[in-house]
Order: sequence, then structure tokens, then C-alpha cells
Amino acid sequence: MNTLEIELVDQKALKLLQDMEELNLIRVVRKKSGMAALRKKIQTQMSEAEINNQLGNIRDEWTRDIS
Repeated sequence: MNTLEIELVDQKALKLLQDMEELNLIRVVRKKSGMAALRKKIQTQMSEAEINNQLGNIRDEWTRDIS
């Protein structure tokens, strides 16, 4: 058995993979992305202060939405 990592470019590909899984041709194994993998996807590096500021803004938005 070979294991491949595939990056989906179009959502139609996901449907094809699911169909192949239903036919028992493949098994789809979903991996959880770790923080290191997510960091590699970031286009620009942020300082700790920028991250804290952005998190504060998000928390403020959530608080307003709940109220």
C-alpha cells in the first residue's frame, strides 16, 4: 500500500475522492495540521505584539456578537 499526500485544487476533486472511497478503491486519511504546518503557510511573519493585537480584535468581535 502506498500513501500519498494530495493538495486539492478544486472542490470537485474531493467528490471524486469520496466516490473512489465508497467503491473501496482508496481510503482517505485526514491528517490534523500541526502548528508548525500552519506557520509554513503564513505569507508574512507577524511579531508577537501583532499576534496579540489581532487576537484581541477577534475577541472583541466575539464579545460584541454575543452581547
